[in-house]
Amino acid sequence: MTGAPIEEMKQLGFTGAEAQIYLFLLQHPHSTGYEVSKGTGLPRANTYQALETLAAKERVTAVSLDPLRYAAVSPGRLLRRIQAETEQRCSDLEQQLTALEQPDEIGHFWELSERSRIEARLLEFIGLAQHRIAASLWAEDVERYKDALRAARERGCTIILNLFGESDADFATVYQHEGPEKVVGGHVVALAIDFEEALVASLDAPATGVVTQNRTLVRVVEKLIRNEAYLAAIYERLAPELETAFGQHLVNLRSSLLPTADAERLIAVTAPGSQPISLLTDLK
Repeated sequence: MTGAPIEEMKQLGFTGAEAQIYLFLLQHPHSTGYEVSKGTGLPRANTYQALETLAAKERVTAVSLDPLRYAAVSPGRLLRRIQAETEQRCSDLEQQLTALEQPDEIGHFWELSERSRIEARLLEFIGLAQHRIAASLWAEDVERYKDALRAARERGCTIILNLFGESDADFATVYQHEGPEKVVGGHVVALAIDFEEALVASLDAPATGVVTQNRTLVRVVEKLIRNEAYLAAIYERLAPELETAFGQHLVNLRSSLLPTADAERLIAVTAPGSQPISLLTDLK
């Protein structure tokens, strides 16, 4: 028997013997217990016990009585039943656990250490949002989550987006920032939902991130996102005056607040001849 289906079936509640027997019966329907034992190499006693259990769970069915022969329930029917049972079990368990839960007045945070996990959690967050999403994302991130973000907008969420780079984001109020090639500090994303949860992550290798429900930290992330939006709106309106006071792209002010390496990169990407930063607001 091939190992991959057996391991997956064990995750769904089959024992190893039950998985082997089910797969054998898929390929050899109307087999007797003796034939199943011989075909799978399982001890006869174990085979008969597993067949009884599978029949009781309606995963195989007896198709004749003399001699007693078995056939596997079709995979589609079986998996739909397992899915329905699992969903019901999870729903019941959620209610039981929720009844036991004590209010958490502090909130927690969790570290994420792989880009795939961070991206999965971002997608999950977008799907969970009920009222508001505030985010700072690169254009490539927006492309990745565009369908989920549009679905959130369609279910009534307000979406505030600081966008680094160019992407069609007609589902959000967009505050346009410089492209990734001019970003100092790496590929950092931030997202907060419903003023309740937030995620901040660096997607440069090695990717790291933090998810939090802590009210204070959620407010800090919200404030970070809002401040970036404020800057975009102010820069769009007052760019000549700001650059006269602080240099092109505010380089004099920004470099004085950055670590040395980031300050040097900022000066390099804002040198004469570099492209101006477009900071448009409220793209609908």
